[in-house]
Amino acid sequence: MTAGHCLCTGIGDDLFKPTSLRVTLSQHDLSDKSTDAYERPVRSFNIHPHYSCSRSSNDIAILELDGHVTWSDSVIPACLPTERSSQLDNLLATVAGWGWTHEHSSKGGRAKTLQKAKVNVIGVEKCKSWYESQGKKTKVQPNQICAGHELGGIDACWADSGGPLMVETTTDNQMMVVGVVSTGVGCARPYLPGIYTRVSGYIPWIRSVIGRS
Repeated sequence: MTAGHCLCTGIGDDLFKPTSLRVTLSQHDLSDKSTDAYERPVRSFNIHPHYSCSRSSNDIAILELDGHVTWSDSVIPACLPTERSSQLDNLLATVAGWGWTHEHSSKGGRAKTLQKAKVNVIGVEKCKSWYESQGKKTKVQPNQICAGHELGGIDACWADSGGPLMVETTTDNQMMVVGVVSTGVGCARPYLPGIYTRVSGYIPWIRSVIGRS
């Protein structure tokens, strides 16, 4: 699973070809060539039918890998939420990725090792009011999640797109992917939390895609 915009070439609604994509598994340090990390080609992908490269709503896609994935200590499946598990407000969640460590390249570069950060899930109405207080016209949709901190400082950033927003399940301590890094204004700015695709709003579509594969 990733963000739909990660599959856009940047030219209108033109998309990359699946054959040009690779997914790396068991990777932690991008500069370490001695790890057990391995690649799998992408056989196909499905972008949500109501997504457009010029917009941020319905920003979700499913990748089908060409080849088997072997579960290990470093390659573990994550849970998906149910349609009923949409109440996430005020939960502490984890976002992970190899993106930039600061929105200004002079203050932080692209991460070499996998980064993770704790962010608060913020209610949609509060998130809207925060964005409005900063003079932003960003529209937060019901099928999106805001996560960050009131005073900023911790956030996803450039090149984290498509990465997971996760919470720990209460029953078996597994991680559940509740959001996909999608959009926002800058990185870690006060009153401008990151905006994620809300996975629970797309469970029927995800099931239909998986059922066709």
